[in-house]
Amino acid sequence: MAGQGPRILLYTGKGGVGKTSVAAATALRCADLGRRTLVISTDAAHSLADCLDLPLGPEPVQVADRLWGQEIDVLHQMEKYWRTVQQYLAALLAWKGIDGLLAEEASVLPGMDELAALLQIVKVYDDGEHDVIIVDCAPTGETLRLLSLPEA
Repeated sequence: MAGQGPRILLYTGKGGVGKTSVAAATALRCADLGRRTLVISTDAAHSLADCLDLPLGPEPVQVADRLWGQEIDVLHQMEKYWRTVQQYLAALLAWKGIDGLLAEEASVLPGMDELAALLQIVKVYDDGEHDVIIVDCAPTGETLRLLSLPEA
């Protein structure tokens, strides 16, 4: 795959059809074939860690030789990339009398989870550290919103 960007494989479909199991199995096989592989879950109801029987977090974690896993967390991404904007929105909502915790939750705007997932995938792609990026997508409706976002 020299001279090319990583290959991205998306596993999509309704919830409960086995996307996570197939994504994890594909990731393990790609790593076994010598490909530096990252498997990412974009589903807020993460089950990739359960499937791999290993703890995963919002940043890539090596889970085997040539295999990394990650469960995207929109709040982590917000803190990492948009903390200033979120702080401003939370302060604005708090100024209007909304409880601090509620203001923080409300400052995650609709679509931010899809945007955070897309930006993370683009970042991993651009980093070029992996040969294969496997995306264990959220159920179809959420994934359609993710894929309909304009190019970052």
